Amino acid sequence: MRYFLRRKTRGQEQTLRSARSTGIIILAIISLLLNAAGKTYAYPHTLPVKRVTSTVIPTRAAGMASGYAIGQDSTKPVSEEMKGKVSKEEFKQKALAKIKEFQNCLVILCDKKAGNEALDNAVDQATSLFIDGAIIEVSSVHSDEKKHLKVRDFLEKLRTLRYERVVITFSHVDYVSNIRKGSDGKYYGVVSFEQIFRAFSDGRLVYEDETKKTTEVQLVVYERNLRGNAVQQWDVMLSDVEVLGTKTPKQ
Repeated sequence: MRYFLRRKTRGQEQTLRSARSTGIIILAIISLLLNAAGKTYAYPHTLPVKRVTSTVIPTRAAGMASGYAIGQDSTKPVSEEMKGKVSKEEFKQKALAKIKEFQNCLVILCDKKAGNEALDNAVDQATSLFIDGAIIEVSSVHSDEKKHLKVRDFLEKLRTLRYERVVITFSHVDYVSNIRKGSDGKYYGVVSFEQIFRAFSDGRLVYEDETKKTTEVQLVVYERNLRGNAVQQWDVMLSDVEVLGTKTPKQ
């Protein structure tokens, strides 16, 4: 019996020691966790870094880059229209200004005295006026066929024409169609203009044509983050350029 009691007492003591050890271990773990938390805040570089990606949206000049960071200027597209902030007249004026800007780029590309830097800038600037995937039709008085070129391909072709001198003039730049809202919720319109192309070699005129063209224009609304404040802005982008007719100019 004494042996049994003595053995039971020893078992209880072992149980107490085990419980105490377990408690000490638990306290040690809690202490480690608390110290680790303190270290995490003291050394923020140990935190996992969240990667931020950005998407480029076709815009002119400065462009519209997405990706939001507090205190940093950035932009992102929005699907909603900017109600009550863009009048039809503003849309028209902006569209005509973009057409004239595009025409000015073409004049530079036809200047054989322009340097490569100026020509590169003209190509980039003209391309930035168009939405991605826009097509420009090309025609000739010698054929009824119309060729379709991507905007940049058209511009590069124009700058490398093998003529001594090329002159492009524009006239009758008018806003044609009414501004309409597409099924996608965006606003569209059409601008028409006439273009006279003349090419010279050895000091004489070797080719000329007069072409009536239309360009679809699109209202683009985007949201810009200016020092943490979201501001809605808008712009007009050019789309496909279509040839309505080509003829030899009247003398």
